[in-house]
Amino acid sequence: MDNSVLAAMAKWPNVPAVFGWLRLDARGQWWLREERLSQPAIVEFFQRNYSRDGEGRFYVQNGPQKVYVALDVAPFIARRWSQGWQLVPDLDAERPRLAYLDDDGRLFIEIGGEPALVDDRELLALSECIVTIDGAQPDEAAWAAWRRGDMRLHLNLPEGVLRLKPLPEGGVAGSYGVVLQPSA
Repeated sequence: MDNSVLAAMAKWPNVPAVFGWLRLDARGQWWLREERLSQPAIVEFFQRNYSRDGEGRFYVQNGPQKVYVALDVAPFIARRWSQGWQLVPDLDAERPRLAYLDDDGRLFIEIGGEPALVDDRELLALSECIVTIDGAQPDEAAWAAWRRGDMRLHLNLPEGVLRLKPLPEGGVAGSYGVVLQPSA
């Protein structure tokens, strides 16, 4: 967090939190009510001061005030780049540990212990990286066996292989204790 934010928190420790104003969409765009935020300095501030509380709610610390964030799908959005993954908002983390696919065809990775939705613009290229244990592209029978738990699939990437699992019932909220729509 920014030093100015930490100083404001120390100076005014009991400022009430705000709910229902800020949202992070499925492509990592910040929204203030119905307006997309595109001013780079504001977006960068949000990303530097983004955190999770003990109840699984994500927020931006804006001076002494917590502004809770409604999440369309997940607290982080992952995009591919030449050396691996870029997360929005930024998360200092190593490599992903697992990959998940939900019933709607959305791909998630677990990185730094947190779930990140893979940006939908990356899915076509990444779909070709999904392979069976012998390196083949899965056919319909392999997908059916995977859904039943009878077969393993992997996401074979240049930086390593991730096991691909079905996202458990309850999705990101149930599996990671994330509150998608925080309230007071």
